Amino acid sequence: MIKKILLISLILVPLVVGAEGIADKQIPKAEYLFHLYYDNGQLNADRDFQFKYDIISEEFIQGPLTTQFPYRGEIINVLGEIADHFIFDPKQGDVNFMKGKISVKAPYVADGQKVIFYDSQNQPILTIPVSDSSFCDDDGVCNADRGEDSLSCPKDCKQSLPVPPTATPTPSTGGSNGLWSGILYTLGGLILAGLAWWFFKRRKNTTSLPPPERPASSGRAGTPPNNVDTPPPPNPQNPI
Repeated sequence: MIKKILLISLILVPLVVGAEGIADKQIPKAEYLFHLYYDNGQLNADRDFQFKYDIISEEFIQGPLTTQFPYRGEIINVLGEIADHFIFDPKQGDVNFMKGKISVKAPYVADGQKVIFYDSQNQPILTIPVSDSSFCDDDGVCNADRGEDSLSCPKDCKQSLPVPPTATPTPSTGGSNGLWSGILYTLGGLILAGLAWWFFKRRKNTTSLPPPERPASSGRAGTPPNNVDTPPPPNPQNPI
């Protein structure tokens, strides 16, 4: 019986473990790549490029900087809010660099309007519009034909967010905790049933055994056997 209970446990446990494998939906990542020209502390758009920036399908990662005087940038959205920011070293680690072309990466913002660049003295030195590459206009209308959805444009597509169910979960259907509880209750019931079955079977076998035979006795001491004739006791009124 114990072997059967262990076998059932080995079958049920992998089912619970397999139910946990659920992949999360990820939002596509992108970044700006600005084509700039550095000239003794000043920044300008590189005239050799037709467009001042490109959009790259890569996730922006802010790397470490070795300079003590980094430049920074702010991405402003169409509502005038600071949507994101970044820092960079225009000399790219070369202290002798004074003039030349540089490339600066920044996180992409779907409703971005412009990017403002600041020098090491926190003074704005360059502004580049980026609204031409933005598909979210934050007008409160979810324009699916322009690529707006609840992930990329949450301000316009709030109504497209999935509504969670209102049903109150019960312990038997409460996810992995409910499954584990159900399995534990099932195993506990099987163990108790097995122990009860073993106990009653053992008790039945014990009560069905015949009682042991008693050995033949020759009688108590001083008591003659039943088949031996004993003379009658003497009568005191009739002496022999």
